Amino acid sequence: MKTLNHPDFLYKPKLDYIKKFAKKIKKINILEFGVMHGRSTRMFLDLCDELDGTLNSVDIHNHKDLFNHPRWNFIHSRDDNFDLINKIENKEFDLIYIDSLHEPNHVKKILYFYYNYLKINGRVFIDDINWLPYVENSFKDSEYSEVINRKTFLKIFN
Repeated sequence: MKTLNHPDFLYKPKLDYIKKFAKKIKKINILEFGVMHGRSTRMFLDLCDELDGTLNSVDIHNHKDLFNHPRWNFIHSRDDNFDLINKIENKEFDLIYIDSLHEPNHVKKILYFYYNYLKINGRVFIDDINWLPYVENSFKDSEYSEVINRKTFLKIFN
């Protein structure tokens, strides 16, 4: 039984929102930062199968064996190692998903760098910049997450 605190329950609405945008793009080219458990990676690979697309995922942890998929290119690296973009064949992305180091200056740095590789009408999705679920007495009450998400939001929009 899934509870309110179950990660899949909390993750699904976010992925559904991204999927709604992505389903409109044939031959979609996705750049993903942060693989962790592979939830977003699995969804992106399903979209790539459906839309004849490609997924490039970057993570500091080696997740290369998480999926064996012909549409997936895993790059074991920091996302702020900007030489890694040279390892990617098609550098024009329809969708960039940032879910790596959740630190304001870092998120801003990679957003501003990789934004240059976003196609016209492409989208960037940044995970964990909403602080509201983390405020005191809310269902995900976490002072640290509330503060860091708020700081990240303010950093990238100021």
